[in-house]
Amino acid sequence: MRKLWVAFFASLVLAMPSWVSARSHAGGGADVHLPVGHMWKHEGLDEQKWMEMVQKYTPEQEEEWKKVLDERNALRQQLNDENVKQAIKEKCKKMKKEREAALDRLIDQLVDKKITKEQFKKEWKQLHKKKQRMTKEEKQRLHMLHEQTRQAMENNDKEAMAKLLPQWLDHMKKENERLAKWLQEVKEG
Repeated sequence: MRKLWVAFFASLVLAMPSWVSARSHAGGGADVHLPVGHMWKHEGLDEQKWMEMVQKYTPEQEEEWKKVLDERNALRQQLNDENVKQAIKEKCKKMKKEREAALDRLIDQLVDKKITKEQFKKEWKQLHKKKQRMTKEEKQRLHMLHEQTRQAMENNDKEAMAKLLPQWLDHMKKENERLAKWLQEVKEG
């Protein structure tokens, strides 16, 4: 059975380039629908596109948008610093070791019958949640915001865009705060 699946996936991967090239030769490459995450550059359009939309739909927020986008650029520049990159790598290794040690303790407690299977599952989920930066609900809200924005842009819905852009501004502010906090933790060691 395993060989069958391997053969299936291999044929799928080998056939994919021909589908893509056939589509591009047919002239249909422009309307390819990508998943929302790929349509947006790192949770957002490029800065110029954001500012064009802000000027068009919510010009009263233009200064606030500039401030948030400038802050985001400054944070990204900090992330590109080699010392920060190294510190992030070390912090991630440390966090991974801590999670592994906590999981080992949980397994030992389960084996020694100090906790039940249900308690083990609950604690394991808590360990897994610490690894994620967004909850499931936050991810769903962000996905909905992406989708609503995509639809509003496709339909040129000015009213919807005027309501969605402030939500994006709030999201970017929160992301900037999260990133600034993360950078601070990394720099402190």
